[in-house]
Amino acid sequence: AGMVSLQQGALQIFCGALGTLGFALFFFVRPKHLLLATLGGALSWLIYLLVLHGGGGVFLAALVSSMAVCFWSEALARVRKAPALIFLLPGIVPQLPGGALYYSMSALIQEDMDTFFQKGKEAGLVALGIGVGILIASEVVRLLMWSNRHRKRRLSRKTRRHPRRTDQN
Repeated sequence: AGMVSLQQGALQIFCGALGTLGFALFFFVRPKHLLLATLGGALSWLIYLLVLHGGGGVFLAALVSSMAVCFWSEALARVRKAPALIFLLPGIVPQLPGGALYYSMSALIQEDMDTFFQKGKEAGLVALGIGVGILIASEVVRLLMWSNRHRKRRLSRKTRRHPRRTDQN
């Protein structure tokens, strides 16, 4: 991937946010959550571009950006008391490898096997990065939630205990 100018990057992020908004509407995200769901898509594509142009490949860019969107979604779910999926699903839309899939299928039809495999590999790596990123972030959140619940449970047990008697009559 070639370097993207600041103006091109800003335009891509804006278009990613617009695409996210469209999918958020398609998924019937409530109006009170639309802005934050849309910002998740912009965040997703911003991080994707930063990682990609920082030297990471498409797999790493998709992995890191989908982890960020997953953390964003989980945090918003708790703050807004809404399901995390209403922020997560629209938020990953900009990363979906639609272009790579299109060019891969087009190359297959034209019997250009080199391009078919190259673009197919790219689409597969992006899809795998998205899935693994969401998996890792979801597990981290789950472990943090479990740890927090476990800590609260231990603290509540300590405060419920009666103090020991020290007199031995």
